[in-house]
Amino acid sequence: MKTQQSKFRIMIFLWIPLLLIGSLVSCKNGEKSDFSHQMDIEERVVVEHVTLPVFGNLVEVKTTGMNFILPDEIPSGWTTFRYSNESQLTHFMLIDKLPVYKGKQITYADFEKIPPVFIDAMDLINSGKSEEGFAEFDRLPVWTFDIIYSGGVGLVSPGETAQTTVYVEPGTYVIECYVKTGGKFHPMSKQLDVKKDSSYETPPVSTLNMAISREGGIEMHEAPKAGLHTIAVQFKDQEPHEHFLGHDVNLVKLEKDTDLNELASWMNWADPDGLNTPAPVKFLGGTQEMPEGNTAYITVNLKPGNYAWVAEVPNPRSKNMLKTFTVSQDENGRIGGGKD
Repeated sequence: MKTQQSKFRIMIFLWIPLLLIGSLVSCKNGEKSDFSHQMDIEERVVVEHVTLPVFGNLVEVKTTGMNFILPDEIPSGWTTFRYSNESQLTHFMLIDKLPVYKGKQITYADFEKIPPVFIDAMDLINSGKSEEGFAEFDRLPVWTFDIIYSGGVGLVSPGETAQTTVYVEPGTYVIECYVKTGGKFHPMSKQLDVKKDSSYETPPVSTLNMAISREGGIEMHEAPKAGLHTIAVQFKDQEPHEHFLGHDVNLVKLEKDTDLNELASWMNWADPDGLNTPAPVKFLGGTQEMPEGNTAYITVNLKPGNYAWVAEVPNPRSKNMLKTFTVSQDENGRIGGGKD
């Protein structure tokens, strides 16, 4: 029998982002990003449309509301997910691999039976009846602990398209998003079946390389210049942080008045304003969390300007998981413009 603490940890790792309204106080007097002296960088390369390269199988994904529109079945192997957010809200797409338990493949129908447990538990916890709330978690199926977060596309602002390539094993998956609207998480999900195929076994070729870990945070190995890049993101480790979720990587376009503290608070779902619409910045994609040792590839057309990489974790700046950088066209293109 798992302890209540273990159940609570796993529960949040899977479902609290769908159901819990945070109760922490956000930072109101945030620090402004010190980019005023850099924002006069001229965008000399104006590209209205760039054809992004495809690695492996291409899966086009679209959101027009609270939905994911994509094929019901795809082949296994290296897969490029090109996600177009045509809704009015910021979204992402996290790929959950459902386990096989006691010889039975867990299905999307099984997955849908979990939310009522958490609705009942969170109603009790939020009303101050924590002991009764924790007792509700005894109703969770044991296979909940075996779901594997397998990457996906990071946060994408309305009207933007982002692309991420990951390796998907054969199996049954759920695509999900849990960004908030009106202070409440809006669960979006869709089943995806992946069939075994040997056609897509060649990984992408990267132009830039990055690593993320608890010890080193986000480590960019080269200074990005303007143009089309495929960025390899290596997950050197993966363990839950204080909010019981792992780390991921998201790309942000910074403006003169971007408040880095506001951004940092927004990345924590436990903050009242965290992951709530509207987002305080423009998100351009990234990669969702993956197990230790996995690599995802983000393909993006970088224009001259100021950006940041940020993970969806509490206090990302103190963990070196909010890294600002400047993209320039010339040989002086450098990383780390502004305050980290």
